[in-house]
Amino acid sequence: MAIVLNGLMKKPEGGVEDGAFVEGWNWGAMYFAGYGVFSAGLSVGLTNVASGIAVGVAGSSCALADAQDPSLFVKILIVEIFASALGIFGIIVGIIQSNNCQFPYDVA
Repeated sequence: MAIVLNGLMKKPEGGVEDGAFVEGWNWGAMYFAGYGVFSAGLSVGLTNVASGIAVGVAGSSCALADAQDPSLFVKILIVEIFASALGIFGIIVGIIQSNNCQFPYDVA
């Protein structure tokens, strides 16, 4: 996800003097893109944390259930797959959120 977000950001081509932006930049587009990238990263991070917690809780419970009855292994494996799929859904949502983030590269 960091590679996708890093591809959105480029060095501005014009309108920068001594490291400061001159007048005429589209600040609304800059703020929109910045908050969009931030929210994409935040949603990916939080869903991966939730996925990790779900895998941990389900994994410990499933290990105990498998120890008591080995015929439950396939059912337990399906539960683990659903718990880990939360992280994949978070990455998909983050990519969709970051698709609208276009930083302005030049003075409008």
